[in-house]
Amino acid sequence: MSTPGTVLLADDEATFLEATKDLLEEEGYVCQGVRDASELSAALAASEFDLLITDLNMPGNRIMEKVSELREQAKTMPVIVVTGYPSVPTAIESVRLHVLEYIVKPVNFPTLLDAVKRGIQHKRALNTLSQARRDAEMHMHSLSNLEETLSAFPLSMDEETSQAILEELIYTPHPSKRGQPASDMTATPSMTDYFRLRESVFHTIQVLQKTKSAFRSKDLAGLRKYLEEVLQETTDTLKNP
Repeated sequence: MSTPGTVLLADDEATFLEATKDLLEEEGYVCQGVRDASELSAALAASEFDLLITDLNMPGNRIMEKVSELREQAKTMPVIVVTGYPSVPTAIESVRLHVLEYIVKPVNFPTLLDAVKRGIQHKRALNTLSQARRDAEMHMHSLSNLEETLSAFPLSMDEETSQAILEELIYTPHPSKRGQPASDMTATPSMTDYFRLRESVFHTIQVLQKTKSAFRSKDLAGLRKYLEEVLQETTDTLKNP
C-alpha cells in the first residue's frame, strides 16, 4: 500500500520532534526524525525524502546554512522552516531560497499538515513533468532516427519490408519498459500506454506525410493509410470503451 509521502523532520527540541513525528505518522506519512545538522546530512545522503521540515537553530547548523546547502543539492525538494526565533532576515532569506512555508512555533498542526500535503503534491507534479520531458526527448530521438532511415530507403519497398517497419514502430516497447520481463510487457496496457502508442503513430504519419513527395512508393502510402486507420480506430475505442 502506498503512503502519502516520506518526510524528514529535523529539530533538536525532543518534545516537538517526537510529537510532530507521531502526528505525521498517524496521517500515514513515513517520517524520520533527526536532532542536529550532522544527522540531517547523513539522513539526506542515505535516503530520498519527499519533504523536509527543519528548525533553524540546531547544533552544528548556522542559521539558514543547511537550507541553502540543500537548495544546491536537491532543488525540487520542498522545505518547511519552523522556528521559535523568527526574524525579518531569516524570513527574507526563506523567500529567496524558495522555502515552502516559514512557520513560527508553537506550530499549529493543521497549518503544518496542509503545507506538507501541498509540498509533496508539488514535488510529485515536478517529477511527473520531468519524466514526461525525458519520454518526449526519447520519442524525438527515435523519430529523428526514423526520418534518417526513411530518407535512405530506395524508391520502393516490398511488402515484407513495410511490415517490418510497421512492427518496429507499433510493437517495440516504450523505452521506459525495455529490459522488463516478457510477462510485464504482455500485461494489459494502461491508458497512458494507449496515449503513448497513439502519439507514436501520429508522429510516424507526419514523417510519412513529409516524405511522400520524395518517395513515391505505394508501400509507403499504404503504410501511412494503415496507420491513419489504426489512429482512427483507437480514437473510436477511447470514446466508446
